[in-house]
Amino acid sequence: MAEKQHFVQIVDMESGKIDRIVNLNEIEAMSPEDKLALSKNKNLFVVTHRLQPIVKVELKKTLISEPIQFDDSQKKAEESKPEAKPAAKTKASKKS
Repeated sequence: MAEKQHFVQIVDMESGKIDRIVNLNEIEAMSPEDKLALSKNKNLFVVTHRLQPIVKVELKKTLISEPIQFDDSQKKAEESKPEAKPAAKTKASKKS
């Protein structure tokens, strides 16, 4: 059975951006001086879950059969249309 690997996410405290993700074994193999230098101005987080995107975007190509003209009158007409708002859903509790 494969050994479960642990990863550490290194985040820069000033910018808040992820610097890199390394294997925990690599950090444990470092000297104390290297560990101290690594942790300076950085936050280290143990990665417990793999994040996957929820939204998938697909682009489709379509042929243009006639010229499309964009002008201000179309934009103004679209902006003046009232947008339909979805009705709020409420949950009624069932009492027996």
